Amino acid sequence: MTENNEEEVEIVQNAGASRFEAQLPDGTVVGYLQYELQGTGLFNKTLAIPSTVVQPAYEGRGIAGRLASESFSWARKLGATVNPICPFIKAYIDRNPVYQDLLG
Repeated sequence: MTENNEEEVEIVQNAGASRFEAQLPDGTVVGYLQYELQGTGLFNKTLAIPSTVVQPAYEGRGIAGRLASESFSWARKLGATVNPICPFIKAYIDRNPVYQDLLG
């Protein structure tokens, strides 16, 4: 059996559950970033992110950062700002100034 590592984890959007998920090749979810898209129309959209969760066995592998990065890319495509309710997301943006422009 191979050791689980971040290369085996794929980040996918589960729009029905309003979250980005970190999935193993067999579809097992080992982490997720919950979001709520607020606002309507082309302007004034906000991506609120209340929580980011990674199973303990997968912590420390950069999965939460990958979830954050994927959600930020999606926010940019939508022209949305980000409301980092989740403490991890707030700290991630603080550590990665390239995302500062997403703050509303």
